[in-house]
Amino acid sequence: MDRLTLSFSNFMLSKTLKEVPLQGSIDNPDHRKKVAYLEAWFSIVGNLVLAIIKAVLGMMVNSISLIADAVHTASDVLTSIVVIAGFKLAALPADNEHPHGHGRIEFIATLIISLLLAAVGVKFGLDSYKRLVGNTPVAGSYFVVIVMLLAGMFKELMSRFSIDLGERISSSTLIADAWHHRTDAIASILVAVAILASRFGYYWVDAVLGFCVSGLIIWTGVEIFTDSCSKLIGENDPGQVQEINRLALAIPGVIATHDISVHDYGANKVVVVHIEVDKELSLIKAHDIAELVQENINRKLYTSSTTVHVDWTERSS
Repeated sequence: MDRLTLSFSNFMLSKTLKEVPLQGSIDNPDHRKKVAYLEAWFSIVGNLVLAIIKAVLGMMVNSISLIADAVHTASDVLTSIVVIAGFKLAALPADNEHPHGHGRIEFIATLIISLLLAAVGVKFGLDSYKRLVGNTPVAGSYFVVIVMLLAGMFKELMSRFSIDLGERISSSTLIADAWHHRTDAIASILVAVAILASRFGYYWVDAVLGFCVSGLIIWTGVEIFTDSCSKLIGENDPGQVQEINRLALAIPGVIATHDISVHDYGANKVVVVHIEVDKELSLIKAHDIAELVQENINRKLYTSSTTVHVDWTERSS
């Protein structure tokens, strides 16, 4: 992440969420929720302003690609509302039906965002086709071109801000929202090109780039959808597995680990790990080592529930 984005993220966090640490990952569930709310509300305000500007300009110059981009930007507001609702519901406490909590609602929220993206892409693909067939005139305007380029730069900043916060709290939902911003940023640049081409009578460029925007939106939606489905059905994060292996091996007496699995529930992680200890150790000593491994993992991964299985092995020479 570039310095400008880090500085902006730290500025926003320091001014709005003083209790949230500015360095390292953010695992505290309450802090994670507040960071997600910050990203969502910042996105809502920014997108509402941009959508209104784009819609007005789009109607002024009669540009389908610009009107499509305005609605795309407005749809980002819906995804941000989904982010808020997802994190609010994910924070619900565990119950009899959901003993590990409701954290996977975050992944469902990501799925909803991906479907919204795909629906928007299909809609504007159809509209662009109609414009291409009808060769609908579009008024070219240098002013609109400049505004769209500035809008693209602002949306890219929003995207990087969302990615940074999403990485800090390890949230696929925020990163999905960030890609929604990034597709809008790219769309704004393409729209600027279309408006500029229309200035010289190439009206078909507006419709063709409308297709490009549509395809980009659909592709992003599919990518986010497949990633969320993978997490819902139990994808193991290699980074988390490596970290658990490191934490287990840090305990004296642990010779090796194997069969590490992580069941991801958003803020809560349910971990299963097998450790190998010297077969000459007493059962009590082996149990003590297992408890230390469990405590170390739970402490470092925050609200984790960890099960440690002990296997006996020959100590390597």
